[in-house]
Amino acid sequence: HDPAKSAMGSMVSKLEDKVKSGQLDARLADIKQAKKARDIELSVRIASTRDRLCWIAGYYGFMATMSIARHVSMHRRGIHMHWDNFFLPLNVAVICMPPFLFTYQLDLALSPMKVMGLPIGGKANRLSEEAARIRAGSTHRWFDCSALPEVDDSTLWIHRPICLP
Repeated sequence: HDPAKSAMGSMVSKLEDKVKSGQLDARLADIKQAKKARDIELSVRIASTRDRLCWIAGYYGFMATMSIARHVSMHRRGIHMHWDNFFLPLNVAVICMPPFLFTYQLDLALSPMKVMGLPIGGKANRLSEEAARIRAGSTHRWFDCSALPEVDDSTLWIHRPICLP
């Protein structure tokens, strides 16, 4: 048994172990980076969905207000509600949709400002702030608005640790 060969074999073995360890570390870093990118993408999609839901709720709230005003107006004029005139005419819903779609896009295109006392613009900032709150995993209200739902984002999939085989 040659001690030089044994020492050389031991050095090669240690070198191979270090190379394998370095490769595993690099692969683990790649996996963590990919998970972080997926988490960011998912948090932005969730924030965008929350924003869209707010706009849709605003549209339906506006339509409900118009429907109630129409009902009150017809009732005061002595028109009795029945199946044929109970629902808001479809052309009203179609006519009211473009302004909502336009302001939805305008909100993204403009920098933050107030128009007639109403905040408009800055959607990109709001979405990135909401996405950061989602990634933080805290309990908060959507877009930090007291009128919107409170959620516990710590229960989301993005807060689970990576489980490797």
